[in-house]
Amino acid sequence: MHTQSITTKTMNFLQLLLQINFNAAVILLLISGAATIFGNTLFFEDNSDLYGPLANNMRLMMFYLCLIQIAAYSFYKLSNSPEALAALGVFLLLLIGSLEFYCSINQIEIDENYRQLFIYSGLSHLLYGGCAAMRHQQN
Repeated sequence: MHTQSITTKTMNFLQLLLQINFNAAVILLLISGAATIFGNTLFFEDNSDLYGPLANNMRLMMFYLCLIQIAAYSFYKLSNSPEALAALGVFLLLLIGSLEFYCSINQIEIDENYRQLFIYSGLSHLLYGGCAAMRHQQN
């Protein structure tokens, strides 16, 4: 009985940490996306290749990513469906490969911070959404 309450407290604490980390990832993704859309170099280097003739492609991608983030977060809050967050996490991790392909096709260098942002956000979404879905199924 005592072991079960310790396990429950540990899981609640872990869930709280994952939730704080998830919310930080959402905020970071939205702020960095907005900064990229407006051409601010706060998060990413001003790469003349990336922000030259292909600038609108990357800005449009970050705009859509912000919209997807808002939609997935809203869906999660309205329907209490954490699976949507886990799916978005997988999408963000897959986006790294897509970005690599995009850059190789267009022969441009990409700021390493994009990869780090997508890894951090993707793993945060996947872990929080996955753990919340497991807890949701147990209840």
